[in-house]
Amino acid sequence: MKKDMDLIIKVLKYIEENNTATNSIVVEIEGYDTEEQREMVQYQVKLLKDAGYIEAKGGYNPYEFIVRSMTWEGHDFLDAARNEVVFNEAKEIAKKKGMDFLSLPFELTKTLLVEIAKRTLLG
Repeated sequence: MKKDMDLIIKVLKYIEENNTATNSIVVEIEGYDTEEQREMVQYQVKLLKDAGYIEAKGGYNPYEFIVRSMTWEGHDFLDAARNEVVFNEAKEIAKKKGMDFLSLPFELTKTLLVEIAKRTLLG
């Protein structure tokens, strides 16, 4: 399976919108209804867990993760990625360099998004 940055951002938004201090959730993204699509969503959850962006544990099914919370790093990443102007500029910069933005490592993606956001805000 591949990392899918657009889906990762959807997963983080889902967690932000549906998780509370007292509940744990299984991420279910609208439009990802087949078994293969649900596995793809859960794979992105696993990647986020491995990157330290969320706290989660394995569920009862082989490809199911129960999310307890988003970490500070996860919130920072989502905050940087949710700004469409910043996100699109990051994609354009990667494209100009001959790279696929959606395939960049998490840390590089986050650093690029944060730097563009800083430049946009602070000039």
